Amino acid sequence: MTDKRNIVIQVKYPISGQATVDLAPKMITEWNIKRILLAASVLVMILISLFYFIHSDTQDNAAVIVNAIEKQVAPQAELKEVEIKNLDISTQAIVEANLLAKSRKELNKNSKQTAAIPVKEVIKKQASKKVIKEQEHLKVNTNEVRAVLTYKINNKEPVGEIVRSVNLNNKKPTWIYYFTELNAMKGSKVYHEWLKEGVVVTRRALIISGNRWRTSSRKLFSDAEKGNWSVRLFDKNDRLLNEKNFKIE
Repeated sequence: MTDKRNIVIQVKYPISGQATVDLAPKMITEWNIKRILLAASVLVMILISLFYFIHSDTQDNAAVIVNAIEKQVAPQAELKEVEIKNLDISTQAIVEANLLAKSRKELNKNSKQTAAIPVKEVIKKQASKKVIKEQEHLKVNTNEVRAVLTYKINNKEPVGEIVRSVNLNNKKPTWIYYFTELNAMKGSKVYHEWLKEGVVVTRRALIISGNRWRTSSRKLFSDAEKGNWSVRLFDKNDRLLNEKNFKIE
């Protein structure tokens, strides 16, 4: 037998006197806080990564440029305006400061080299003049054969030679002799001149009585005579024939 069931549909009508209910659909907005925070975090991380990448790339470019300048890999090369403009303001200031310091350093170096050239030339000229003067002195001075500073003369010959300094005995004074041997000056006169610190202390005239003549003068030195001394040989025309420098200690 067929199972038969009855379906009952109930319809509710509004009761008279009551307000009609508005059955139109309404939109309700609900914010998902977790998803918003997650999206914001991802955006912040992207911005930080982009900023770090750009900043590090700029610093690397500036470091390469500064190292090239300091190591003088290309001392005559200059940065292009495009390369400088691509850098930020702080990096441009660093690069421009390094370029300015480099230019000043090169300028000072060139000026020092330029200033040193005339000085060296003057010193070189003076040295050459001195050599020429000494050579002329050797050529002209053919009369002086020997000149020796010594403590003693035996049989008209010097015994030993004083080279630089004299050490005095505090108990007694010391004689110092200036021995000279001259040639082709017979009948002429020469002078022995003793000086202390460049000031003439004594001057003695000596007569030459032979074509080859040995003569000498002497001076007594005490402890009070310490200092720088010199003795000179002049001819009658005051031409310097010889000079010895020594120190009394």
